Amino acid sequence: MMDLTPEEISKGFKNKKINKITTYNLLTSLIENSENEDIRLESIIRLEEINIINNELFSFLENLLISDSERKIRINATKFLTNKFLEKAINPLKWAIKHETDFECLITISQSLAKINNNESNLILINEIKKIIKTKYLNKERKIENKKFRKVLKKLFKSKNIANFSQEELAEVLINYLVISNLINQYPNVYYELDPQIGVVTELDLSDYMEYEVKGTPFGWKNRIISISEIKGLKYLNFLKKIDLSNNQIENVHELVKFGNLTHLILANNKINELKNLEYIRKLPNLEYLDLRRNNIVNKIDLNEFNSRMRVLLKDSFLH
Repeated sequence: MMDLTPEEISKGFKNKKINKITTYNLLTSLIENSENEDIRLESIIRLEEINIINNELFSFLENLLISDSERKIRINATKFLTNKFLEKAINPLKWAIKHETDFECLITISQSLAKINNNESNLILINEIKKIIKTKYLNKERKIENKKFRKVLKKLFKSKNIANFSQEELAEVLINYLVISNLINQYPNVYYELDPQIGVVTELDLSDYMEYEVKGTPFGWKNRIISISEIKGLKYLNFLKKIDLSNNQIENVHELVKFGNLTHLILANNKINELKNLEYIRKLPNLEYLDLRRNNIVNKIDLNEFNSRMRVLLKDSFLH
């Protein structure tokens, strides 16, 4: 039976050819012993499907979260723990948020703490926010200071007691901070603004304008973004209103559709050519300003494609 795939094990369980305990043992054995990450990940998904909830499973998942070497395994173990052992998950999550270094894992842990929604998880999130306020550098090697988060959060929590913020609000602040820190480690040119009322990112500039290049950055070192999907963590900036991706190499903007709060989208000097991108842009309900200059798509565009209230920049002049 050990040669069975996770799918075959799951199928055998559903067809009642393998009982629940045997299914559990087979799947956990694959997670522990397989050298194939995809098999291990699928086994975790299949394990959740059989709906076993006991102390043995909790300990198994706790161990994966705390000590597994694969970040995707730790992420999935965190989600599993939160889904099946919501209150009990607090202790491993408390340990993990102090020791975890992987960006995506920390995001998942923060989201899980928000779901638990009790006094202990609230205190953990508050302590993480306090750490942000005390952190001097977003990137110590490049001497990029943490001035904006520190200033905004200090002022915000003077006007409103931090204890009065909801779990979700605290988690949003923490996640936004993690995203910006990660982007600064990923790209030489990152500019952002925070909403002073809630402490989250509303403006993000990943263009290669010289005025935003960090002092000491090697000449010619560019962001060179090819796909929006490579901007790790962008999807977590739920309050984003303005984004500037000028002077990169982007061809497709489909992944911006989820940003329903966007009012300003700047895509000048990219490689956008296909008209299907207009369909994606039209799905942004609050868009007020669009810059598509120096993209091949401008030669194919009918002005009727745009809402008359929107300011559209195509060829270095406003058409609306």
